[in-house]
Amino acid sequence: MDEKLKVKQFSAGSCYSYVLSSQNQALIIDPHISLFGEYSNYLKKKKLSLKIIIDTHTHADHFSLAAVLKKQFGALVYMHDNAVSSVVDRRIKDGDDLVIGSVTLKVIYSPGHTDDAVSIYGEGRLFTADVLLIGSVGRTDFQNGSPEAMFDTLQKIKALPDETIIFPGHDYHGKFYSTIGKEKQNNVFLKETDKQAFVTNMRQKNIPKPFNIDNIIRVNQKGEAVSLEMISPRDAFNLVNNDKNIRLLDVRSILEFAQLHIKDSINIPIDMLSARINELGKDAHGYVVLCRTGNRSPMAADMLIQSGIHGIKVMDGGLTSWEKEKLPVIKGVGGVSIERQVRLAAGSLVLAGVLLALFVHVAFIIISIFVSCGLIYSALSDNCFMAMLLMKLPYNKKLYKTKLGGGTCAMG
Repeated sequence: MDEKLKVKQFSAGSCYSYVLSSQNQALIIDPHISLFGEYSNYLKKKKLSLKIIIDTHTHADHFSLAAVLKKQFGALVYMHDNAVSSVVDRRIKDGDDLVIGSVTLKVIYSPGHTDDAVSIYGEGRLFTADVLLIGSVGRTDFQNGSPEAMFDTLQKIKALPDETIIFPGHDYHGKFYSTIGKEKQNNVFLKETDKQAFVTNMRQKNIPKPFNIDNIIRVNQKGEAVSLEMISPRDAFNLVNNDKNIRLLDVRSILEFAQLHIKDSINIPIDMLSARINELGKDAHGYVVLCRTGNRSPMAADMLIQSGIHGIKVMDGGLTSWEKEKLPVIKGVGGVSIERQVRLAAGSLVLAGVLLALFVHVAFIIISIFVSCGLIYSALSDNCFMAMLLMKLPYNKKLYKTKLGGGTCAMG
């Protein structure tokens, strides 16, 4: 394939963004708030001048870095006509050309996930954002989303050459790209030819919305993520060691924290943060907020800032980057992990409930139902009451006392 268009894919958890370049010019698609350092280093290394920033739609699950990059590099922010945005410099529509170096890309209006969504096409690549995913499609219950519009958009995409490489805005299974041909063969949503059946199927799905969705949309529309101060793991390490008024605030789940964390960090899962904001405000500390990859921490930091807590910084790249820099962590040593104990206990209780219902009394089926409901709640909320109970066992108290080094843990 002609390499006059170079593509660099970046990931922040399940979120993908892209730097497209030709000659010495670059365009960034869907920049993520946690990746400023990565983008800057890449542009500098490749001696690229950033010309265009595209948010393919108003993101509802993570903060956009567009406002920050615009201020830092002087690049123009492009979004669709329908986008509600205080940051955008140029409105784009279906069929518009985007010129980078010697390459001309096409804008494809792609409503369905939202009404302001676009895909970018050219040089045998299609950047589908949250519309067409690998083996799936974007949900249609966000800002003016529509399953009818999604079906029509997919028909346009299906008409592109089968060898077209698809680069999505997300993937939750560790895949990075696909092709139109593969998706036409394997993606049940793209294979559907009956519009009414497609619409009915989409409307029947009831999926929890992202945490803090309204606030994320507001921040992205106003470009307020610029107020979030990012800090490298190395700088965070030096800061907390030299200033006793700065604390590390880990907003991952309780189980994630138990398995691996930084010494003396505070653990408050992001979905519990709003209930404890007053407590954090009274402590009069500054906080460096972190999560696993840098997706949840900006959301948590924004909540703290909006609540009037000052001195908030976000660790760039989260605990993953902290480990890459070989900074010290506290991790488990031996024993059976809480996750495996939960699976064992849940499986045993479900089996016991079924057997007792068959051979003793039908009422015992309530055991299986109760455990199933608990697991569903755990998946949706990222909190597991069974794990909390198991942590009370003497075996786990001894094991996790070693793991946690006596540090704080919200489980207790």
